[in-house]
Amino acid sequence: MTEDEGTRGYRSRADRREELLDAAALVVRDDGLSGLTTRAVAARAGVAHGVVHYVFGARQHLVVALLERQARALLPRVLTAAEEHDDLDDALDAAVAAWVDLVRREPERFRLLEAASSSTLDPTGDGAAMEAERALWQAAVASGIEHWAVPRGVTLTVPVVDAADAVIAVVDGLVRSSASDPDGTVTERARVLLVRGLAHALTTPR
Repeated sequence: MTEDEGTRGYRSRADRREELLDAAALVVRDDGLSGLTTRAVAARAGVAHGVVHYVFGARQHLVVALLERQARALLPRVLTAAEEHDDLDDALDAAVAAWVDLVRREPERFRLLEAASSSTLDPTGDGAAMEAERALWQAAVASGIEHWAVPRGVTLTVPVVDAADAVIAVVDGLVRSSASDPDGTVTERARVLLVRGLAHALTTPR
């Protein structure tokens, strides 16, 4: 056994988890979602296949863990953009623009996000992976909205989870639009209109 192999063998479970997620991200980047198998991740990480199952269990748990890590990397940058504004319209626009821009500039990091609702991630057919992905982003965005709104005394006219769902729907639509909008002009015009309407709906009583 080499010194490197010995060091790798005694890594903590948390360190091993991050190592495997690094490998999974590289597999998705290079081979797409169809190539994301536990065997491919094990091969990329240079570990036995059983190590992946020991850390994550089923493939869908690996997928959800990768989504969680992407959310932790993405959302602070989106929140930073929003925090620069005290008006809801401006804060939403800055946050959504930052989110869409990150997807446009780093598409390989987000290939998994769109595919997360695909049945290919959920071989059992029970919708567990899809539901986990939705709950993850809903909770993260709702927390971000509250983090912005509470210190500013902004009261929404709808439950914060509904606001989060609306923001996610707007971003999803804009990201899809940007795929066929190379210079981003159409997507930017649509963003301004959609965000303006959403900000109005979130603060105007029905």
